[in-house]
Amino acid sequence: MDGIKLNLGSGNEAVPEFENFDNSPSLLVSKVPLLKRLLFKAGWIAEEQWLRDWSGVRWRDLKRGLPYADNCVSKIYSSHFLEHLPPQNAKELLRECFRVLKRDGVMRVVVPDLLYHAEKYVRDTKKALNRSQLDRHAHQTFMNTVAGFYVDGGRPGREHCYMYDLPALVCLLQEIGFRSIERCHFQQGNDNELAALDSRPDESLHLEVRK
Repeated sequence: MDGIKLNLGSGNEAVPEFENFDNSPSLLVSKVPLLKRLLFKAGWIAEEQWLRDWSGVRWRDLKRGLPYADNCVSKIYSSHFLEHLPPQNAKELLRECFRVLKRDGVMRVVVPDLLYHAEKYVRDTKKALNRSQLDRHAHQTFMNTVAGFYVDGGRPGREHCYMYDLPALVCLLQEIGFRSIERCHFQQGNDNELAALDSRPDESLHLEVRK
C-alpha cells in the first residue's frame, strides 16, 4: 500500500522510509551542540544521552496532533509511547491516527502489559511465601515496577502516565472506530513490515488494527 508511514514515539531509533517523531527533550538539546556539551559537562545529561544519535527523527509534541491531511497515511507504528501520555491525550492522539490513516490503513500499537507485570508480582510473592520468608526484595518487586512506570527514575519526558491491559486498550481503540483489532505475538502479525519493528518481547502488549 503506497502512502506515508509514521513511527510515533520513535526515541532515537529512526526507521528508514518512515516519518519518525519523538517529543524527548534530549532531541531538542541535540539540535544545539553547545548547549548539549554544557549540560553534559555540568552533569545534567548522562553519557548515554550524550552519545545518542537523533538523526532522522523530528521533534513534535504529539499531544498537538499530526501534521497530515485526512486519509493520507498508510501505516503507523507506535511502541511504548502511549503510556507516556495522560489518558485523554492518548485518546486524542489515537483519534488523530484514525483521521490520517487511509481506508484499510494499518496501525500497530505496543504498550507495557499491565497483566504481565501483575501476574509476575503474584508469582514472585507466592514463591516467597512458600519459602516461609517473604523476601523484602521480592515483596517490593511490583511496587518498584509501578513506581518505575510512573516516574521512571525521575528523568524528564520518561514518566509513565497510565498502564493498559488488553480489555482497556481494545475498548479504547473500538471507541475511536478502529476495526480488525488483533492481538499479535512479538514480531508477528498481518503486516510484516510493522511487526519487524518490535523490540520488547516479554513485557509488551502488541495490537494490530485497521481503519
